[in-house]
Amino acid sequence: MDPAPLSKDQWAEVGMALKFLWLALGFAIMAGPSLLIAHAMIPSAVGDKSIDAKWTKLRKPLYAFGTVCILGIIGSLIMFSRNLNFLEETYSRFWI
Repeated sequence: MDPAPLSKDQWAEVGMALKFLWLALGFAIMAGPSLLIAHAMIPSAVGDKSIDAKWTKLRKPLYAFGTVCILGIIGSLIMFSRNLNFLEETYSRFWI
């Protein structure tokens, strides 16, 4: 099976799908450290008295930011999957 070359509209879909993948990566890069600091580093440092207990106030905003980023990852991946119509148009059937 020889796939047809992509049209200008299909290339635009490819570009949009890649943008959503990059956006998901950006959200993941922001969510990881935020949740790590809120869930592991701050309680550990407060527990062994390395930092003051007032730092525990910072956990809620970090959790909120991490949760928003996780929702952003999910939304970006959903939007990515909606921009994959060019695959079905290019490869009209699965290889057997």
